[in-house]
Amino acid sequence: MILHHWDTDGIASAAIYIKIFGEDTLFTPTIGNYFLSAEDFSKVSKSEKLVILDMNLPDAEKLCKHADLYIYDHHRASAVQCAKEHYNPYLKGENYPSCTTVLKERFYYKPDYLVALGIVGDTGPNARQLKEWKIVRKVMEESGFDFETLTRITYLLDSSYKLNKRQEVLDNVHLLLEGMQAVLENEQLNRNLELLENEINMWVNEAEDFGSYFFLRMQSEHHIISTVTRKLVWELGKPAIVVNEKSDRDEFYIRSQDTTFDTAPLIEFAKQKGFRAGGKKEVMGAVLPKGKGLEFANAILELLEWKNAHFS
Repeated sequence: MILHHWDTDGIASAAIYIKIFGEDTLFTPTIGNYFLSAEDFSKVSKSEKLVILDMNLPDAEKLCKHADLYIYDHHRASAVQCAKEHYNPYLKGENYPSCTTVLKERFYYKPDYLVALGIVGDTGPNARQLKEWKIVRKVMEESGFDFETLTRITYLLDSSYKLNKRQEVLDNVHLLLEGMQAVLENEQLNRNLELLENEINMWVNEAEDFGSYFFLRMQSEHHIISTVTRKLVWELGKPAIVVNEKSDRDEFYIRSQDTTFDTAPLIEFAKQKGFRAGGKKEVMGAVLPKGKGLEFANAILELLEWKNAHFS
C-alpha cells in the first residue's frame, strides 16, 4: 500500500513510486488530519508493506508492528527506527523542496514533469530561487508550458483535497500519470477550481495588514487555509498568520519567505501544548481544539516577539 499526502507533491510522489515499482493500492489519510484516525490506522495496518510518501505521521512507529514500513519524506521529522527505510534528508540537516526530489535522489529517477510539479506545488514562485529550478525550467522547455500553466496544474490537483474529495485525490494519481494535458483538460477539476478561487480570493482580501505581516481570521469548512496563507505570502510578499475556525476545530497556519525564519520552536511549542503540529522550515500548521485559535495565535506572537498587535 502507498500512503501519500493529498496535495500535488504527494500525488506526484505516488505517481513516481508507481512508475518505478508498479501499481499498488493507494491511500490518503482523512483530509486535514496529519495523523491516522483509528479507522485509517485499522485500514493501513492490514498491509504487509506500507510506503509513506510526503507525510510525517506522529504514530508511524506503531505501524511497524503490522507492516514492513518505508518512509520517503522531506518534512521536519524524527527518525523512525523500526522502519525498513526512513529516507528523509531533513534527518541529515538538509532541506529538500519536495518529496518528488527526495524520490529522484533515492531511486536515481530521471527528473520529469512529476518531479517538477512536486517542486512547484510546494514552493510556488520561490522555485525560481532553488537549485532545482533547472528541473522545472527543462520541463517548461520540453512541454511548451510556462510557469503559470504548471502552477495551474498544481491548483487543479489540489482542488480535490480542498473540497474534501478524498477518492478524487486518489484518482488524480492515475490522471497525472496520463500527463499534464490530461489534468488541464479535466472538467471536474476545472469546476472545482472555479468554485475555490472565488472563496480563496474573498478571504485573502479580508486579511489585516499589520505592517510587517498579515493576519487573517477566517471561517471555512473547505481545506483552504494553506492556500490562503500561501497566496498572502507569495503574492503580497509578507509573512502571514491565519486562523480558520471550523465547526469542529480551529486551524492555525504561519508562513514566511524570510530565509532566516525557522518554525522549529513553534512546532515544539505547539506539541508541548498537546496540539498536533508540523511543517517545514518556512511553514507550520497546527490543528487546535475549537475556540483555541486566537489564543494560540497570540501565544505565537509573543514567542516570535511580534508584539505590535494582539488578535481578538
